[in-house]
Amino acid sequence: RIIMSDFSSKCREYLTDTGETVYQLASSSGLDRTSLQRMLTGKRLPSIDFIHQFCDSIRINPSQRLELMELYKIEKIGKEVYYNRKYIQELLRVISSQQTISPSGFQRLPSLPFYRGDFSFDVEKKVFSLFEDILDSGSDEEICTNIPANCRLLVQTFARLYPEYGKLPPVIQILPLHQNPTASPDYNMNLETFLCTILPILSGFLNYQPYYYYTQAGRDVSSYTLFPFFFITKKKLLLLSYDMMTFVFTENPAVVSSYNQEFQRILENSRRFFQQSDSPSQILEIFGSIMHTSITTNFALESHPCLALMSYGPDFVQALFKNRDVDLSSPVYTQLAAVLKQPSFAFTEDDTYCNYFTLNGIRKFAETGLLDGPYSYHQTPLPVEERKKAIQHLLNTDLGGEKCRILKPSVLPETVIHLEVLSDYSVFLCFLSEEDTFICVYLKETSIGQALNDYLCSLADDHAAYSKKEAQQILLGLLEQL
Repeated sequence: RIIMSDFSSKCREYLTDTGETVYQLASSSGLDRTSLQRMLTGKRLPSIDFIHQFCDSIRINPSQRLELMELYKIEKIGKEVYYNRKYIQELLRVISSQQTISPSGFQRLPSLPFYRGDFSFDVEKKVFSLFEDILDSGSDEEICTNIPANCRLLVQTFARLYPEYGKLPPVIQILPLHQNPTASPDYNMNLETFLCTILPILSGFLNYQPYYYYTQAGRDVSSYTLFPFFFITKKKLLLLSYDMMTFVFTENPAVVSSYNQEFQRILENSRRFFQQSDSPSQILEIFGSIMHTSITTNFALESHPCLALMSYGPDFVQALFKNRDVDLSSPVYTQLAAVLKQPSFAFTEDDTYCNYFTLNGIRKFAETGLLDGPYSYHQTPLPVEERKKAIQHLLNTDLGGEKCRILKPSVLPETVIHLEVLSDYSVFLCFLSEEDTFICVYLKETSIGQALNDYLCSLADDHAAYSKKEAQQILLGLLEQL
């Protein structure tokens, strides 16, 4: 028995709306009648080109076409993968914005769609006062919590306090990750947890330390627990109900001490999963240590083409740093030059792995000689002749052996990040804030790395990047302008 899918049902509905039969549509559109019949009955999923032709023939509006294309993708790759990719798409849009990666980003966190949840005014006021008391005392006392990663309460507290104090108390947060996210209805729980915990760090909160533990139960287990969420300091304990509408507060030394001991027990069985740094030299040490191993790069995402693939020789590395307004003997530059010259600084042999960059990024490089993201640190414009050589080298090497792909603006108009998914599914992220402060996160968590890897791999199939011929025409056009 054939079970009609949402996609085939919607196709049948739209065809019925036209008043035509399968035979009539096949005759007028040139679509193969057998393929059309099989698509409408759910027996076969046709090619994407067939779907585009079908949409062109049944006279539907753009929103209906978009709905049908989404149902087609869900049918083709499955709901879990489809919604993971959509989630990552939104993740990259958020963290690729220069506005987010700055201390002022604290103000924007509560309004981001990843954070949600209701809580009473009394709960909000009590949590706020707990943070405020530590800041007023001038101590470096830590706040320990297990509040959910996507709860707006915590980032709302950050947003209210940071403008006034210019800092926040150290926060340690323990969070569940699903041991097998593909088997859970909450399949992008791990991705959401990662995103919601990385955003405060990107906003400059380096005293924020999220720890993770694996569970098969997901995050719904808390609904069966009395006052499951907590905030603990050395002398105070605040317990929150599951719906975050009521709380229990105590300063009883014995009770607070017991909770602190239990928190340490849980912390010992949790892991951080990532390194973070705001020091340029430490970031390059982390990156350099990765490059010295057998680990290679699956995908990279940045504003401009990979510098190693643009490098036409040793003179290119020197040209990057020439006339800079800092000491060229600085470890920041000597280490970066060493990394770029390493033979291992390359992509794997698999043709599907590549370096994605934005159209605006390569245009900016051609027109101004400036790079975005971490490479824009104390940068002066690269001379026109050097820009020509770099772009020409990309063309001469067949876009780095077809490893360079330009993303369409509809996918990602700009990015200030340097992101790499490595062959062991670890993830390297590096940013430069508005205040020229580097922020780096090196994440080692397989399910998150695999999801990011899948998303970047899918961009080639989803027509999100320009074809090789289109990319060559773009580069030739930029050369002509120079």
